[in-house]
Amino acid sequence: MMHDCTKAVLSAFEQYADPERAIPMRAYMKDIDTFYGIPSPTRKQLLRQTLAQYPKSILSEWKQIVIELIEKGNREAFYSAIEIAEKAYKYWDVGAIDVLLKMSHHKPWWDTIDAIAPLIGMYFKAFPEKRDHFISEWMNSGNMWLQRICLLFQKRYKSETDKELLFELCLRLADEKEFFIRKGMGWALREYSYVNPKAVSSFVQTSPLSALTKKEAMKAINRKNHS
Repeated sequence: MMHDCTKAVLSAFEQYADPERAIPMRAYMKDIDTFYGIPSPTRKQLLRQTLAQYPKSILSEWKQIVIELIEKGNREAFYSAIEIAEKAYKYWDVGAIDVLLKMSHHKPWWDTIDAIAPLIGMYFKAFPEKRDHFISEWMNSGNMWLQRICLLFQKRYKSETDKELLFELCLRLADEKEFFIRKGMGWALREYSYVNPKAVSSFVQTSPLSALTKKEAMKAINRKNHS
């Protein structure tokens, strides 16, 4: 039986659906999924209003709600599922990775993968003993989205970034031709450059990275140097 919270969220989205707006939204995301046609600010407001109808302890049931939202709703429901998963962080157990991975495998595209990656980063902080096992498995999987998560899971780590791991993963994927890997690698390096520009600059200059990766990695550094 579907959770009452899931029903309420989906009902709110269906009520505010705009089929005409949904057409370009779906086209922009290369038809990866269906859309309600709800702008992000409205969607976030609808989610807040819906969750406010329930006690905060409803988040202890996050796994069911999240899975139902991604399986029963359109793309905006998926975005809300990601937000709910993060809000429920204090209820995560070691098995939370199963749900995060289920989300990662569901109609993957950069919009959801890039939002899920920091959640996996949160998971690895909570359960650090799991990190190396999963990173090794995902890097060897040949799945570009899991590999992109490996590059981006430290996005919010800032000064706590494992520099050696980040650089190692970039070198392992340096010959990868896939756009989303090259772009993701550059983005990951750029994020780290905000706290350690010297290390990133040195790595980029001495490593066999693609031109796209180097350009993305050096954006913040070059902008600062020319300001």
